[in-house]
This record gives sequence, C-alpha cells and structure tokens, in this order.
Amino acid sequence: MTIGRWGFLAAMTIMAAGCGGTAAPPGGGEGAPLFDRTFVSAADDPGRQLAGGTRVRLTFRSGTVSAEAGCNHLSGTLAVEGDRLVVSDLGGTMMACSPELMAQDTWLTEFLRDGPRWTLDAATLVLTTADARLRLVDLRSAEPDRALTGPRWSVESLLDGATAASVPAGTAAHLTFAAGRVTGSTGCAALDAEATAGATTITFSGLPARAPECPPRLRALDAAVRAVLLGEVPYRITGDRLTLTHPGGKGLQLRAGA
Repeated sequence: MTIGRWGFLAAMTIMAAGCGGTAAPPGGGEGAPLFDRTFVSAADDPGRQLAGGTRVRLTFRSGTVSAEAGCNHLSGTLAVEGDRLVVSDLGGTMMACSPELMAQDTWLTEFLRDGPRWTLDAATLVLTTADARLRLVDLRSAEPDRALTGPRWSVESLLDGATAASVPAGTAAHLTFAAGRVTGSTGCAALDAEATAGATTITFSGLPARAPECPPRLRALDAAVRAVLLGEVPYRITGDRLTLTHPGGKGLQLRAGA
C-alpha cells in the first residue's frame, strides 16, 4: 500500500547542521554519479542521532529515490537540480512501528522534502538542509553484497509494480538457497523447490501453486510468495537485500539474516 502523505507521530527535533562536506558540489544538474547506488548513514556521523540498531538507507535511480529509516519503505520522484535534490510524491508502506521509529520516518520524510543540497566525494555522500546534515557512505564500501546461497532471506515487503506493502505483522516468510534448491516458508507452509541461479536470474520449478490448507489471514502472503517463485525470475542483491521481480510484475524484497 502507498500513501501520499504521512500521518506519523510528531517529528523528532532535527539536530543543528554542521559544516558542509569538503567535496565540491556537483554542477550542471547532473545526478548521474548518484544513480544506481545505495548509501547508508555513517556510523560515526555526529549530524543525526538515530534510534538504536537503525540506519538511514537511500537508493537513487534516474528519476526516483527510495528511503528507509528503520520502519517503513519510502519512495518518491527525484529531480536533481544542480546541487539540490528535489523529492516529491514521497510515500510508502504503512507499517506500525514504535513511536521512536515512526518519528524517525517522519524526520527523514521531511528532510528529503526540504530539498537537501548534496556533495559526493568518492564513496561519501553529504546531504544538508538549513537545519540538518546527514553523512552517508556507499553501501558497497560499508557492506559488500551478500552471496545468494547460505543466508536465510526474510521477506520484508511484497511488490506489485511500483507498489510495496509490508508483510502482515506476526508472519515470517523466508527463503534459503543451496545446491540448486530453495527451501523455507511462504509464511503459511514449508516450501522446497528447484532453484537454478544464474548471474541475474533464478529459474524456479516444482513449487505447487497453492498450499493445501492456509488460515485466512495468511492466504494472501502465501499466494504472493508462490506467485514470484515461478519460472525465470530476475534478481538483484544490494548489500544485505535481495529483490526478486517476476516478469508478471509481482516481487519480493528480502533481507539476509545469519
């Protein structure tokens, strides 16, 4: 589900901005150095005190930006105007979290809507507004991409075209890839199917179209997982995130565990 305006709890007070980055600001309205890259907040950044165990995550593509601050997945339209990022139509999943995390989502939403100025120096991105400063590092420098095989990948979001929805509270769908197979759970039933992985796609076969029995509250999640694990499916790993996007438009976003 997406929403155009956030009704979260009152925003946390934004800490005063520090000095800008040392890199020269980009010019000419070119955002190419940002595109197809993911940045995460630097652990030693004094510019913003984040809730424990969380970090800001921003992914830039030509014309779009996606963001996370510990609770919901946000996405919006991006225009790069010289050294400013102009973000509009920012919305996202509507998952209930603790007041602290919801307030952090609100802070990040308002920070991006304020049109921060940006400087990029190799792997370090600095965003500043009149009231705040955020320093981030390229995810590939901070956290190399995980291998497909080995980790337990937990489903965090269900994709339908450009729409992302969080999995139902209290459910746990997950996948593990090994030796040409995928095992795990649809959130309703155990799964075990063939999964042949290439460089950019995984070919799934042998998974039944539906579970024999599934409680009503789990049927949608079970069906969503099964709809993606069918045939040849493009995949992408960025850091600890795996995205499966079925050609039919459905998809899954997963995070690697141990």
